[in-house]
Amino acid sequence: MKIIRFILIVVLTGYLLFSISNFLGINDENAPITVQSGASKDYVKVSSILQNKCVDCHSPGMTRMPIYSKFPIAKQLINSDIQRGSERFTLSPKIYSGEKAFTPLMLARLEHVISNNKMPPAKYLVMHWNGSLNADEKQTILTWIANERNRHPWSNESAENYKGEPIQPLPLSVELNPDKVALGNQLFHDTLLSGDNTLSCASCHALNKGGTDQAQVSTGIRGQQGPINSPTVYNAMYNLAQFWDGRAKDLQAQAAGPVANPIEMGADWDKVITKLNQISDYTNAFNKLYPEKGLTQTTVTDAIAVFEESLITPNSRFDQYLRGNETALNHDEKAGYELFKNNCTSCHFGPALGGLSYEKIGVKEDYFAMRGGDLTEVDNGRFNVTKNEIDRHAFKVPVLRNVELTYPYFHDGSVTELSEAVRIMGVTQLGKHFSEDDIQKMVSFLKTLTGEYQGISLSSLKIPK
Repeated sequence: MKIIRFILIVVLTGYLLFSISNFLGINDENAPITVQSGASKDYVKVSSILQNKCVDCHSPGMTRMPIYSKFPIAKQLINSDIQRGSERFTLSPKIYSGEKAFTPLMLARLEHVISNNKMPPAKYLVMHWNGSLNADEKQTILTWIANERNRHPWSNESAENYKGEPIQPLPLSVELNPDKVALGNQLFHDTLLSGDNTLSCASCHALNKGGTDQAQVSTGIRGQQGPINSPTVYNAMYNLAQFWDGRAKDLQAQAAGPVANPIEMGADWDKVITKLNQISDYTNAFNKLYPEKGLTQTTVTDAIAVFEESLITPNSRFDQYLRGNETALNHDEKAGYELFKNNCTSCHFGPALGGLSYEKIGVKEDYFAMRGGDLTEVDNGRFNVTKNEIDRHAFKVPVLRNVELTYPYFHDGSVTELSEAVRIMGVTQLGKHFSEDDIQKMVSFLKTLTGEYQGISLSSLKIPK
């Protein structure tokens, strides 16, 4: 009891000393970082706010340590707060000075916590009662975020009043070598890339099934079942990496993987190249388009990657809305977008509504306990690549374009209904139990994301369940 009493006295004394120093403004051990002369006036204000209110948990090495920071218990709590804070959002001196720009992901996360009053957290404010953001500070940050998005090339095709939105319209076209696109298209659909000449890339990424196979897991060579759901190939060019765990750095690296995977296409690349070299149309095309290399694994995967870059699906009704057509969405769809924007756009942002970060599934509630069944190796997610414990159960955020067609949902393909996917995400990621009305409105919005491929709506190509 004496030891406990002593610890309490030490902590309380530290609390009082720190609170007094914090109140008087004498606890800041770091001089303010000056914003570069070329930065906007808005960012000068934003940087000042961030340096005053966010540095303690989001700037490792710059933290203004309180008097009691080396005391037992307090030290562990403070270090834990700093670690958690910097995992999701790190502000460096170059960010504060404006030398380094905020990424779209940082903007999305900052907007989400400001709009939902999630930062600073309550337990931080207990010790820093002047650390909360007032209404003017919040509006200053939110206005600056909108202006930053306005300047980003992604917003070029948005109507003026929607340039600051967390979601941008897909471009109506992309500039690519049309001959490489055509060659990649042919290869994408060619079964010669499989070990027994029965499967193509399109077998698991059918363009008339939302760029997927609409199956819980994919079926590979000789009927073998894969361990994971096949993500859509449409709009994959916006992904920060490929596959659920991000093990392929780009589309070309991704194109090489399934061909040689023994339970997917089950081929040997040397034998695939030998087969393709026996076809004059292929050798002529590769000699023309890749004169220095000809037909090789590298050039084959490059051609497939270029074709996949062409697989954008613009002109959805939501894109039309962002371009200024206010009648493109009805009342419920607009309401659904507002709900989605308030809850989901810290992860599902940008032109493809996702693909730009890795997120842990089950932030607020254990997803796997809810799902049931044994854990599998693929449930480890990003951990399988990095071997970093912090990445266990983290997955690349799926893009939501054409999401009504890309069922079943999640990495394990465990959910077939879009409304159920929305409900589960609310519970596991946000700790929210959305009402049926809110779920239906968000589903209505999500269905406006179905776009066109080569001028034809993907919904007209949908194969019923």
